[in-house]
Amino acid sequence: MVNAESIINRLTGEWRVSAKFSMEDGSVAKGQGTATARSIALGRGVQVVLKGNLEGIGTYEEYNIVAYDLEEDVIHHFVVTSMGVVHAHSGRYGGGDNMVLRWSGHIRGMPAEEEITVNLTSEDEFTIRQVDRVEGKVTTIGDYLYRRSSRRVLEEPVPEFA
Repeated sequence: MVNAESIINRLTGEWRVSAKFSMEDGSVAKGQGTATARSIALGRGVQVVLKGNLEGIGTYEEYNIVAYDLEEDVIHHFVVTSMGVVHAHSGRYGGGDNMVLRWSGHIRGMPAEEEITVNLTSEDEFTIRQVDRVEGKVTTIGDYLYRRSSRRVLEEPVPEFA
């Protein structure tokens, strides 16, 4: 049986990332980068570090922690970016190869929401669609494509206790 924790751990490895952002004014920005995702807490979560360049922004960094709370049956995703974004997303795993996570809060003082859909298309590729809404109106759609560059499964060493 596949569960949320095993789906999250499929993110581990090294990835080449391409991204395209469509803004509400019709403009488009593209980006390229790399991501390193390692298993943490003895397989209970994944840390993903994304580094790259975005048109109009320059150097970009993003740090993510993704984990599944078995007790509450909720996937949690915490992100901090070099653009000052700090969001705590949550969602449920409904089966298959998809996760949908949501955040709500404020952007520039206005009510905002973000929905992230992760689609694990194969063992070597996954996509993310990020839809941002401010006051109910779609302001940005981000499409990310992650392609595996290394099959290494990255894990922190298991500690030995005396």
